[in-house]
Amino acid sequence: MRATLMPVRIADDLYEFSVKDPPEARALAKALGDHPLALEVVAGLDRVAVQFAAKDETEVSRWLNQVAAPEVTHEDAADPIEIHVKYGGDTGPDFEAVCAALSLTRAELIELHTSLVHRVEMIGFTPGFAYISGLPDDIEIPRLDQPRTRVPAGSIGLSAAYTGIYALAGPGGWPLIGRTDAKLFDAARDPAFLLTPGATLRFHER
Repeated sequence: MRATLMPVRIADDLYEFSVKDPPEARALAKALGDHPLALEVVAGLDRVAVQFAAKDETEVSRWLNQVAAPEVTHEDAADPIEIHVKYGGDTGPDFEAVCAALSLTRAELIELHTSLVHRVEMIGFTPGFAYISGLPDDIEIPRLDQPRTRVPAGSIGLSAAYTGIYALAGPGGWPLIGRTDAKLFDAARDPAFLLTPGATLRFHER
């Protein structure tokens, strides 16, 4: 029997569930999103927030008390999305600093980044911004002391052991190693953002 999850109420109609990892977060978000009471569901790395359309607290509480830990199945084995990157230079102004921090040459960092299959774990702090796992766990890259006020769309950064891709232009504090010209956002496409939680991808130097 699956354990029941206990949510924390963080606003009148907003609750948050804690989970152990991104796959469980995605599985729970999918299960919650299929329920008619859920207005919006957002999966994070280790938690899921859900906002309710219903204002009837009794009805919401009855449902919440029945939410069980999701069954995490093997995620879709779709072909990885191919992302072509121009590393360094004006498009990756922090590339050399990242190489120095990791004691890697330019060629070694590019080889590390392009030799692996990566996975989108969540979409966060700005619309379409993808948090992507796949780098070795011992990679430790701190964020910039002074965030940039504007990062161009398509910019690719590293922080801790994650790769981040800015789908839209905006502020950001991730050290930038390159940029892609992939069409990350297209209002006429469904979904509009190319990268979605659970998708796999590979990077290629261009």
